[in-house]
Amino acid sequence: MSPTDGAFGGLPPRHAALLALLDRTAALREASRRAREVTGADIGLVGVVEDGGVAVLRSWAGTRRESLHNLVVPAGLGLGGKVIATERPWRVRDYARSRGITHHFDEPIGAEGIHAMLSVPVRDENGVIGMIYVARRERAGFGDRAVTALSGVADATALALTVADLAQAQRDAEAQAERRRIAVALHDSVGAMLFTIGAQVRDLRADAGATLEFAERLGTVERQLSEASTALRRSLAALTDAPADCSLPAAVAGDCRSFQARTGITTRSLTLTDLPELDAARCRAVLTAVREALLNVEKHARASSVVVSLAEADGTLTAVVADDGVGWSGDPREASGAAGGTVRAAGGMGLTAVEERVARLGGSLQVVAHDDAGLTVRIRIPCP
Repeated sequence: MSPTDGAFGGLPPRHAALLALLDRTAALREASRRAREVTGADIGLVGVVEDGGVAVLRSWAGTRRESLHNLVVPAGLGLGGKVIATERPWRVRDYARSRGITHHFDEPIGAEGIHAMLSVPVRDENGVIGMIYVARRERAGFGDRAVTALSGVADATALALTVADLAQAQRDAEAQAERRRIAVALHDSVGAMLFTIGAQVRDLRADAGATLEFAERLGTVERQLSEASTALRRSLAALTDAPADCSLPAAVAGDCRSFQARTGITTRSLTLTDLPELDAARCRAVLTAVREALLNVEKHARASSVVVSLAEADGTLTAVVADDGVGWSGDPREASGAAGGTVRAAGGMGLTAVEERVARLGGSLQVVAHDDAGLTVRIRIPCP
């Protein structure tokens, strides 16, 4: 029998059990309800360890007041704090008179009329992630059967929280992938259209036969096109921005996996050295540059393999995207350089916008064509 069969099975309605495995809040709510049910207790409570190892009571069942709702429980304090500190179950027959715990929470406990109380830890592979309590408003203590039953609920809750977190991570990844897909589609359609219109307007302005008034009107249109392109670039950057707490190697590796799955091009990501912790702006700049480089490989390079590497040396982070294709000369917005020379991005969102973003952070971006085959994009950004 699985942990979920024992603790969450047979719920009316059945879909509540599925929800408890896919949603963190639902999992905590079900845990407090089930804890109360399997032990015959008056109250069920669930605490979650949050920042700094401090637990917060996030779910409850059977309470009459709000004194215990969202109560902060540091490690070592009260019954739950003792459970966190020792990583084992603890119980008391009369909370207010117990000499085995501290009495920092006597007031909220007393407001609920609680006497007997039992708490067990909730553990995952990394250690204690929370605790589950049950309580009675009479001095009838909890026996070993209650400890066993509540520990089963704790095991099921740990599993449910793990599954819920994985499901949330998957939803976040899918949402981010969809934002990137939309950004690429807008870049290739609207971005290219604005570039083409802008080029045609510039050609018309250069026409010797244009009157001064007509040229001025064309100048206004050109400025409006420039403003529209800028707004589009900002929107695309917002769509593809990484979370502020991103792990750069993990994010790059995820992009490489997505790129390989989408294109069939063998793609590897390598982290060659330990990397410093980057602020959100640097993380986003590197990710945006890598994504733009991969996009150009996909569109123009006809490559069979790509390697993306990250390294830090002398206070500078370097990201390199190297392919074995034929170059990007097929892109009319990219200027082709001599073999072995630097190819500079020119126009559109493309690498020009990325280069500007990197430059604002004191960095640089180069695209180098090789003598044999392929191109290398090299992004350098000073570390904070």
